[in-house]
Amino acid sequence: MKKKVLILGASSDIGIEILRMYQENYYDVIAHYNLGNKKFFNFVKTNNIKKVKFNFLSNFELIDNFSKKKIFKNCDILINAIGSIKQKKYNEISSKELLESLKINLIPCIIFNKNIGFQMNKKKWGRIVNLGSIGTKFGGGKNNFPYSLAKFGLEFFPSNTKDWIKNDVLINTIRVGVTKTKLHNRLPSKNMKKRIKQIPIGRMALPKEIANLVYYLGSEQNSFIANEIITISGGE
Repeated sequence: MKKKVLILGASSDIGIEILRMYQENYYDVIAHYNLGNKKFFNFVKTNNIKKVKFNFLSNFELIDNFSKKKIFKNCDILINAIGSIKQKKYNEISSKELLESLKINLIPCIIFNKNIGFQMNKKKWGRIVNLGSIGTKFGGGKNNFPYSLAKFGLEFFPSNTKDWIKNDVLINTIRVGVTKTKLHNRLPSKNMKKRIKQIPIGRMALPKEIANLVYYLGSEQNSFIANEIITISGGE
């Protein structure tokens, strides 16, 4: 029987590559998105992938209810690839902007990890992979502290997960380095040439390179890595 995979934030460049990896390896995939894009819609339609839309800036009750939808029941693998950056200088950040970043980049992951993780624990098998950020290593960029702060929360593993490991439920967080995605084109204040010079390997990661690591950690191939923060950033 096919294993069931839920990918939150599946319409990003990295998300689509993760979708591709699981689809090509014959998993039953559910793709969450908010706005989506042509590439994402074409891929899910061509490959007959289930998709579900939700905006995590909704109120907390709606977020809780969404996480309990029947379609998510009995998931074997959960990939938290949600990511939204709203640039703002550190000295100009408001409480509302901090909360919005947490509502998108952290709170959904915690709620889904909890709900689906306990289901996995009962079945005695599961894999959870959170996509964090290399920005947590440096205190975030000058204009994206809220994003990095939220992603830092994904490096905190609840004590319950120690018990899950005994039942072969393995959760890990990846610190994702600078990756060649359309996201950077929407960040006008970011000097990418200067940013790339800080990466020892001398280039950005490709979305597929990130997806390869996600797939390994979130599949049967991973049989021993748990509660780890793993960095993929070209040596940065």
